[in-house]
Parts: sequence; C-alpha cells; structure tokens
Amino acid sequence: MVNQSKYRLKDRFMTGFVPGLLMPLLGFYVYYLLFFGYMTFDHFIDHVIKANIAVSVLSLGAILNLGLFFLFYKKETDKAAQGVIGATFIYAFIVFYFKILS
Repeated sequence: MVNQSKYRLKDRFMTGFVPGLLMPLLGFYVYYLLFFGYMTFDHFIDHVIKANIAVSVLSLGAILNLGLFFLFYKKETDKAAQGVIGATFIYAFIVFYFKILS
C-alpha cells in the first residue's frame, strides 16, 4: 500500500504538463540534429524562419506528446495524461494562430 501512495503522488497534472511542453522542443532539436546537424543551431533557426517552416517543425515535435500520453495512460496516471493533453492543446493553439496569420 505504501508503494501505491508513492505511485499516486506522481499522478499530478503538472507531472504531465511540464514534459508535454518540453517534448515538442526536444523533437524540434532532434529534427535539427538529424537533418541539419551540419549547420549551427543559430543558422538552423534562421533557415527555419526564412523557409516559413517553424510551425510545421514544431507541430511535428508535438506528435511526441502522443507517446508520452500513452505512457501515462498505460501507467494509469490519468491526471498526468491530462497534463500532456493540456500542453498539447497549447501547442495546437499556437500552431492554429500562426497558420491563420500566414
């Protein structure tokens, strides 16, 4: 029973929300390393902005949240899974906002 209470302490909204915010940024960085590792990160950022693909690359990174969501869901930490969904909605609103402006 003690292990269960320790396990439930991790089932918080912020336990999923913070990684849900960071995972797309990690995906963005991994995209840089895989496809543009030959240039500096500053040049990559300039290229992404000039090519008008920043929102697309960031939204691809948000797909990583799907794996994070299923990880929390499988562990039956529903509040943490809700945090991932909340973070994903923030990215969705950002992507939607910039898609409307372009």
